[in-house]
Parts: sequence; C-alpha cells; structure tokens
Amino acid sequence: MSEGTIILYGIPAYGHIHANLHLAGSLAAAGFRVIYYATEPFRPVIEANGCAYRPYSFRSGPPDLSDGKRILKLYRLLLQYTVEMLPGLMEDARRDTPCAVIFDSLALWGRIVGRLLHVPVFSFYSIAAIGQGGAGLWCYVSGFAGGFLRYAGELPRALALRRVLRKAGVRELGLLSVLMGTGDYNLMGYARQFQPGGARFGKSYYFLGPLAVYRTAVEENDFICPAGPLVYVSLGTIFNENRKLFREIVRQFGAGGQESDFPYRVVIAGTMGMTETEPLPENIIMRPFVKQAEIMERAALFVTAGGMNSIHEALYYRVPCLFVPGQGEQRVNAMRFETLGFGRILRNVSALRREAEQAMRLRRSWREPLREELLAVHMEEALTLFRGSRCDAG
Repeated sequence: MSEGTIILYGIPAYGHIHANLHLAGSLAAAGFRVIYYATEPFRPVIEANGCAYRPYSFRSGPPDLSDGKRILKLYRLLLQYTVEMLPGLMEDARRDTPCAVIFDSLALWGRIVGRLLHVPVFSFYSIAAIGQGGAGLWCYVSGFAGGFLRYAGELPRALALRRVLRKAGVRELGLLSVLMGTGDYNLMGYARQFQPGGARFGKSYYFLGPLAVYRTAVEENDFICPAGPLVYVSLGTIFNENRKLFREIVRQFGAGGQESDFPYRVVIAGTMGMTETEPLPENIIMRPFVKQAEIMERAALFVTAGGMNSIHEALYYRVPCLFVPGQGEQRVNAMRFETLGFGRILRNVSALRREAEQAMRLRRSWREPLREELLAVHMEEALTLFRGSRCDAG
C-alpha cells in the first residue's frame, strides 16, 4: 500500500543531490512515491535510488553553479528561478497532491510550493547551517566577503523579484531566509557534533548523519585503480581550479620531481584548471571524474577543498584530510574537521609534502568513538517523521 506522494525539490549539483539521495531512496523503499526534481545529468542516479525523476524548466538556462561563490548573485538567481518556475511547479504539485514536500535548503521554490499547498514542509541541509546566535556565520562571511561588494549591483534586481513574490503572498525572502531556508522540520545531512554550535539548534532540527556515504552510486572509473597506497586529490566539481596547487603536487609528489622519493601514487579528479595536454609524472593519474569510493578505499590521504559529502566519505574509509578550502562553506567544514582531529588545513602550499605527511599522521591518534558517532545515520527517525505527518493518510 502506498504511503502517499512526496515531492523533493533538489539543487542540480552533485554535492547537494548526493547528500539527500539516501533519504529519498529510503522513503521510496518504505512505500512512498517520491518525485525528485533535478536536471537530466542526475536522472540515472535518481532513478537508481528508487525515485521518479522530473526535470526543472529553467527559462534562463540551467544554473551556473559557480555562482555559489558570489552570494548576492546567487541570491538574485534563486529569486529569479522561483519567479520563473513557481506557476508551473504549482500546477504540477496540485495534480500530484503530495502529502509532504522536501526542498534543498537553497531551493526556495520548493518551500513556497509546500507552504501554498498547506502540507508539511521539510528542509534538507547538505551544507552546515548558520545557527542560533549566528553560530558558523563568521566562517561563511570570511570565506565569501572578498567578492561580496563586487556584486552589489545584483541588489536592485533582487529587490524587484522580491516584490513580485510578495504580491503572490510569499514572505521570508531576506538573504539568510533564502540561502538557509527552513521548513516545519529541518533535516541535516550530517551529525550534530559536526554542526558549529550544534547544541543550540532546537527541536525542529533533526541531525540524520552523513547520508551521502550510503547512497546508491552509478558512476564507474575508466581506469584500473593502482595497487598500493595512494594520495587522492579532488577539489570538487565546481570550485576546482587551483593551478598553483597542481604544480606543487607535480613538483613534490611526482616521480622524477624535486621530491622523487614520494612513496605514493596520486589520483587527481578534475583538471584543477590545467589543460589536458599538461605532462604528468608516471605516478600521477588525472581524470575529469572518478568513482570516489573506490579510490578512497586505498587512499592514505585526501587532498580536498572540503565538500561536505567528500570529507564524510573520507571519514568513512578512515582517510585523513588535507584541506584547501576555496569558499566559505568549505572553510566551515575544514575548520570543523580540523577541530575534531580528522584533518588539517594547508597553510603553506610550498611545504605541501611536509604538511601532507603531518595530516597522514593524524590517523594514529584520532578518536575512533567520535568517528563512529559522526558517521551514524538515523534514518528511522526521518521515516517516523514522515509517517507521523499527513503522509500516513496517502
């Protein structure tokens, strides 16, 4: 017997979608019909996790995900996408008659659909939140402030879009309300211990654990993972250009380089801004995309920007991290993992090898019970929430 229909409004980015797929798949396995909005590249993994894929219709074209670094532009775009898509999404939703709505905390349009339908609204956080008393705020501000004023010209356009939405009866359209959208229930895709100021988050926040680690994956590697221990380098799928770091990897990690006795093979995901013709030492493999879990199983170190899903996957496979954060959210994650003892932030790229070796040594002394707590998943708690809402009447 069907438990009812749930609509999930995602953000078409790997980090966001991978974070909530295990939740969506668990709801589908429990008997709910889950309709998942995204874009075509994510259709295979959404369907592999038991959900019904449905495409967004972005009139302005698909989102440029690098706008996540330009907060005022991102704010304006989220308002714009909402104005453009809301009529069509509402028409679909009235036909689907959902018993609940889940929206990525950035997917403003999903929150509004749920409110207008008067059904329970669940926000899902794939990024660390800013909590009561501004917990975590400074980390975000310090990571984004450099380009903030450069995009002040976005504000008049954002205000005009807000007026359009307010005429339709929509409220809570301030910067923080849009970028950190809350619902009747707020589902966090990580542990409370990971959240800065986590103890101050109230009863509407449910810390489900790092769900991305347990999703059904569909990607495959187009190379044979080398035998023996390796160093894995990935700065994510969006903010991944760092030519200086690449050159230091080649110089300090590459066979025949300045530090030619480096005892590890190196796998790099992405191009880091380099051309495909860039010569590589024989112990370095570079690919545009890799099946991360397979690489992580053999890694002695993960050099990462600090994306939420990736660092929890490293924790799952007991791989210490060396962080090279590129924006505010990544800095929050890196600082938190450094505080917890599972990684360190790179301070001097010219001393990359020395700092990498220091990060690897963390494995000897980190607290295993804490690692297990950070990886615990509380899926039954989430299922109980949905069954206890109007969804049990489906």
